[in-house]
Amino acid sequence: MTKVWPAVLAGVLVVAGCSSPAWNDRDYELKAASSAETVGSTVEVVRLAVGGDGRLTRPYLKVLLTNAAEQVQGVNDQFGGVQPPTERAEQLGEQLLKVTEQAEKVVSGLLVEVRRDRVKDPSSAVRELTQLGESLQRFQDEHQ
Repeated sequence: MTKVWPAVLAGVLVVAGCSSPAWNDRDYELKAASSAETVGSTVEVVRLAVGGDGRLTRPYLKVLLTNAAEQVQGVNDQFGGVQPPTERAEQLGEQLLKVTEQAEKVVSGLLVEVRRDRVKDPSSAVRELTQLGESLQRFQDEHQ
């Protein structure tokens, strides 16, 4: 019986590590704002890279976009694991994830384009990234 407890404790710790609590609405809001800031910074880097008039080599752009996609996915996974303390907080989280998941989709799509050949329409991508960045900045400003 005593050998079972370490395994049970390890299982509880693994499950507990999958999500973190927010102590109150304000704590959750600050975590959301921080997540918006991180994704917004990543989106801005991608926007500058894609809008660089082809000055970046394809291999460099692949690495940059791979890292950006991983960064945004990591933020989405981490913030998605935060337990909202109230329904209001849950709605706020859904609002943020709607934008950050779109950012993940756009960055991942650009990565696929670069892996295949190149970004097909850089100016369109820059416009979309600009809009996402502005949405994330507004969110961050409203919730800091």
